[in-house]
Amino acid sequence: MKTFKIGGPKSSPSLRGTQNDAPKPPAMPAPSSSTKTPPTKVGGPKDGFDTGTSKIGSSLRGLFGPSQADSFAADPMKFTGQNVLNGYKLFQNGVPPPGVQLPTPNKPFVPANQSVAALNVQQQHGNANLSLSAPGGNGPQVNYLHYLSSGQGKPDQGSFAGISDVPLHPKPGQPSMVMTGPLNGCAVHALHNPANDSLSFVHQADFEKYGANTGKQHLKDFLGQNKLNLVQSLTPHDYSHPTGAHGIQTGATAFAHYDKASEQWKLVGQLNDWKNGGSPGGRPELQRPQGGLGQWLGPVDVKNPLKLDELK
Repeated sequence: MKTFKIGGPKSSPSLRGTQNDAPKPPAMPAPSSSTKTPPTKVGGPKDGFDTGTSKIGSSLRGLFGPSQADSFAADPMKFTGQNVLNGYKLFQNGVPPPGVQLPTPNKPFVPANQSVAALNVQQQHGNANLSLSAPGGNGPQVNYLHYLSSGQGKPDQGSFAGISDVPLHPKPGQPSMVMTGPLNGCAVHALHNPANDSLSFVHQADFEKYGANTGKQHLKDFLGQNKLNLVQSLTPHDYSHPTGAHGIQTGATAFAHYDKASEQWKLVGQLNDWKNGGSPGGRPELQRPQGGLGQWLGPVDVKNPLKLDELK
């Protein structure tokens, strides 16, 4: 099963969806590692996850206007085609809200029902800022997919963080979205567990840190250890390309949602580009990449597992 891409720089022009009239970014040589960090970045986290304390507290939420989370959840593809998603500072106080469990290197999976949080989406500086609060709060209930840095895993095994037991067909009242922080070198995978016919979602840190082949080998070992099948995957090859005068590599905001019309989960990535590092301790600001708001879309088809050699 090959991935189906919409609007990304590596996809076919005939599949470009809402951005098919946008110019493609000019061909540029891949930037050196020294150019991957935007010049205006102020202490920004590498992969969109920041354990530092955020100054964006609940007392300031009113400044951003009412939450647009319901609109996002009602039609995710339309919303991401019109708004720059910003998942930096998902936790308002820099720590997970009460009731949200996190994986550890020795226990990489958290049951889906223990990863539930309420989603908030506020507009500020042209960004649709995503944040999560305690489960049961106002806003759509979603599953949170955490991140463990590559330094927390063994070099020969990689680093994985995931949620398990996600229903193939969520019932009313169950979360129908999976949220994770922005990607800047990581991969997100959808996995099928044949034993109980459920899904798992996994965040693989620094997929290409030791080369794509190493990342694929780590993933192969992880799948074998947990007896899971790979059914969809979003890797740096799908979302990262040089953009702007300095050739900064684009990142992506990734999420999964259950599409009721097709009765199928979809893995989605929206390309993003840095605008500036934001205020110290605050949230970085993102902008539309050169060529527009590219979107990557991959159906999660458990009947057609993805072959590892299809990943790049």
